[in-house]
This record gives sequence, C-alpha cells and structure tokens, in this order.
Amino acid sequence: MLPSSFPMEKTTKAIFIVNLITFLISISYEGIFSVLPFYLSTVLGVSMFVIGIIEGGYDLISNFVKIFSGYWSDFLNKKYILLTGALVSLLSKFYFIFGKKWGDILIATSLEAISEGIQTPVNDTILSSGKKKKLGRIFGINRAFENVGAVVGISVAFIYTMFFMTDFSYRTYFSIFLIPVLLSIIAILFIPVEKPKKRPYSIPIVSWEAFFPRYIIIFFLFALIDYGYSFYVLKAYNQINNEALTILAYLAFTIIIGIASLIAGKYFDKLGERKFLQIVSLFFFLSHFFMILFPVAGFIIFAFADAFLDIGIWATIGKKTKFRKGFVFGTYHFTVGFASLISGMVAGYIWDNINADAPFILGSVVSILLFFIIRKHF
Repeated sequence: MLPSSFPMEKTTKAIFIVNLITFLISISYEGIFSVLPFYLSTVLGVSMFVIGIIEGGYDLISNFVKIFSGYWSDFLNKKYILLTGALVSLLSKFYFIFGKKWGDILIATSLEAISEGIQTPVNDTILSSGKKKKLGRIFGINRAFENVGAVVGISVAFIYTMFFMTDFSYRTYFSIFLIPVLLSIIAILFIPVEKPKKRPYSIPIVSWEAFFPRYIIIFFLFALIDYGYSFYVLKAYNQINNEALTILAYLAFTIIIGIASLIAGKYFDKLGERKFLQIVSLFFFLSHFFMILFPVAGFIIFAFADAFLDIGIWATIGKKTKFRKGFVFGTYHFTVGFASLISGMVAGYIWDNINADAPFILGSVVSILLFFIIRKHF
C-alpha cells in the first residue's frame, strides 16, 4: 500500500520516524565521510582523481540502486526495504573498521551507497505522502533533521581529531558509528505499514512523460556542478592548513545547510519551481566564484546552493508526480548520481592536471548558463 493511502495520523507517524531515521543515518554517514578525505589522502596516499572516482562512484551506485528500490517500493513492504538498507549499512562499517587499503574503503563506500540507494526512495515516497501545499516544508524539515544529525557526526569528528587522534586509531573512530546504525534499525521497526490492496494489474506501465523530461535534463546539469564535498573541504583545507579547523569549518557548513534547508522549503512553497531554481543557479555561481578567491566563504555559500538544490529537486518531483512515485524518485536519483560520477571524475582530473581552481571556474560558467536556460525554458 502506498503511503498516500495511510490515514493522516499514520502518515504523520511514518514521516516522523523517517525524520528520526534520517537523523541517525546522517550521524553515521557524516561522522565517517567528514574524515574520509584526510584518511584517503594522508594515510592511504591516494590521488584527487581516485578520491573523485570514490565519491562519484558512491553517488552512481547509490542512485542506480534507487531505480530498483523505488520501482519495487511501490509494491513491496516498505518497512522491510528500509530494514534491508540499514543492515547493508551495518555491514559497510566493518569494512571501514578493518580495511587497510583504498580498495577496502571502496568496498565500504560502495556498500554504504547501496544502503542509501535502498532506503532513500522509500523515505522520499513517505515524505511526499504529506499535504501537497506543504511539501517544500516537509522536505525542508527532513533535510534539517539530516543536517542536525550531520552536526552531531561532524562534532564527533572534530572532537576526535582535535583531542584523540594521536592516541586512537581510525579503526576505533569508525567503530563509534555502529551505534546510530543499530538505533536506526530499531526505529524502522516502528514504521506503520499496511498490507497492499489488490490491483487489477500487477505492474502498471509508466510512460516517458511521467518522468518530466525537462526537469531530468536541468537537474542533471545542476548535478554536474554540484561536486562531492571532498572538493570543497580540501579546497578550504588549502586555505586553513589545519585538519581540525577544516572539520570545524565543515561543522559550520553543516549547521548552515540545516538552516538553509528550512528556508528553502518555505520559499519553494511560495515562489514555485521556476523562480526557485533561478535562485539555486545564482547560489552556485556565487559559491564557486568565492571558492576561487576565498574558499572558506565559498564553502559557506555552497551550503545554501546545496540545500536549495536538494529541496528544489525533491519537492518539485514530489509535487508533480501522482503515479508510481517510488519509481520516479528512483529514476531522478539515478540521473543525479550518474551526473555526480561524471562531475567527480572531471573535477578530480582538472584539479590534478590544471589546478585546484579549475573545477570552480567551470562551475561558475555552467551555473550562469543554467540561470538563462531556466529563465527561457521553464
């Protein structure tokens, strides 16, 4: 049964639990991935190109899985889909804990990507079952939960790197994040799920028009200039030249992105997607422009760009899609993920072979082009 057919009180409960799960998974994700660029570059000695492949590959795998997860979430028990994703995340932690080579970390991030890919379309489908006029706010609140969790995870990373890194290993550090994953598994068990109603047909056919092709193209282009966080973190690190202080800057970034998500949700409902996406393109231009001159300032502005884009994509799709939501959400996640792989590889290559400013010069140019494309064609 689709969440839209829940009684309102069950829908509200399901949305709340999804927010709680988002919070817990975000603690685990950000706690690990906020130190991962340093671990890969300083301990394992991998190049920026490899880091770009790992980050882009994460997004590609995650979003490829989301197609299938979204497709089957329209028919299968959503609680068990979410539980499967959480168990895969639990498995990934053991590769982080016991891995010794960058190939082990690649397996760990791939498993984490599969976990996210399994869970995200189900979460988005449940969230989109709320009131249509408030979808921007609903997704904004969910992203705020995500970023509060990120603040907790990054705070742990900051405290660890500031005070304990000389006494404890990365293995000990990664072990900490088994706890929020286990708590998320418990939370999943409380999601209300009813038995599906019988349909006159087993799997309805979905036409290409149901995916809103214009939006697939524009969100693909946005994802091409939304580089993995490692590029922004390491560019800021070049200016700060201190690992703990860079993580502190990342913590400030995460707090701001949570606030920006709430603001974005409010203004999406007021402005509509066309004006809203124009604002997104301007945020990307400003963030990339400042990443060239003042990386820390650009990193902070990027918090608004990333938050506004996130709300712009998923609130737009949630608002427009009335049929096979899980499948449509999954397809959009794959589109964004495929673009992220290309983005990570290109950004990593031109960083290594030109300079660290090159990806952000490219992003500045493309963001201006996106502004005029949206203005003319949307």
